[in-house]
Amino acid sequence: MDITYSFMLPVLEEIARFSHSYGWAIVALTVLVRILVYPLVASSTRSMQRMSQLQPQLKIIQERYKNDPEKFQKKAAEFYQKNQINPIGGCLPTLVQLPILFALFAAFTGPPFGDKGIPVKIHVVSQQEAAQVKKTEVSGGNSAYVSTDGKLAKVIVFPGDSTVVAGEKIVFGTRAIDGTLPADFKPEWKIVGDAHGATIDSEGAAVFPEVGEITVEGVVPGIAKQESFGPITSLGKVSKGLELLQPGNWDNLFLILMFGATMYLSQKLMVQPQPANADPEQVLIQKQTQRTMPIALTAMFFFIPLPSGVFLYMVISNIIQSLQTWMIMRKPAPAIIDVLHEGPPAKSSKSMEGDVIDVVDNSDDNGGSDGKKTKRKKKSSKK
Repeated sequence: MDITYSFMLPVLEEIARFSHSYGWAIVALTVLVRILVYPLVASSTRSMQRMSQLQPQLKIIQERYKNDPEKFQKKAAEFYQKNQINPIGGCLPTLVQLPILFALFAAFTGPPFGDKGIPVKIHVVSQQEAAQVKKTEVSGGNSAYVSTDGKLAKVIVFPGDSTVVAGEKIVFGTRAIDGTLPADFKPEWKIVGDAHGATIDSEGAAVFPEVGEITVEGVVPGIAKQESFGPITSLGKVSKGLELLQPGNWDNLFLILMFGATMYLSQKLMVQPQPANADPEQVLIQKQTQRTMPIALTAMFFFIPLPSGVFLYMVISNIIQSLQTWMIMRKPAPAIIDVLHEGPPAKSSKSMEGDVIDVVDNSDDNGGSDGKKTKRKKKSSKK
């Protein structure tokens, strides 16, 4: 199932028809998707929260049974089971989300926000190799097309990948395999890469005079790529590198920086205060990841040419994710169940009769002892 064509674009077009703005349609669709995936986000976040909480105790179990890997595996499994945690629980919800997020991303990188080329590969051979000549009926790839009245169609190019003799002429065309193309639909035809002398006109007529591998593209136009939204001058505008420093591209530069800032905020909200017995190395790695990942991804987008609409989506998505993370993390995680002791974890408490002092029992499961015993001493409050 094509989620982009069957769900994302129809919803996007319906919102745009109501709001008369593709910019607001991007915002609304992003909010809708974040709401739909919230149960998965909540499950993933709680799992990571719980795993962070359990790390110090897991480290103790690892140290206790470092010379008995089989016993360690058994105790670790019991520890996870009693604390109702799946070690890979934080990954599964994210994997389930990926098809939805890829579909949303695809909706913002093609029509109506940007042009999309449908490639056809042509293998030109000499007359002596004429026996190899063959033509595929239609292109293997396709593209959605959104018309000015909001109707959708899925476009292909014909003929598709072909082998032809040098000097042959092919007239390329397009047709819809789903929906209906308007009478005024007209793709742009171009040759990508080394042309080997080949030419193609605006009507799709191409001539291939020389032997070689040639790629022809039928480019489906995005009708909203020039639409502005607030300070964003064009939802389909693409700029990268030093181009971002030009005044006309400052909106993209601002969106990229906002992406980095909102990602940092989301990660910061994800981090819990570490207990005193936390592994210093793990704490250091966590802090370094929190600092470097937003910087690395932000720097990457300085050199990846993406439409402004995609950056708008990522910023809105990060803001909503930060809010969702805050809502989830403000609720404390359940208390840890300690599998190294018979009863519940020791806690100090005061009562009317006196102070109870607990000393941790470090005896192993076989009744042995490493030198420390649990003692409960009651200190009378009477003088």
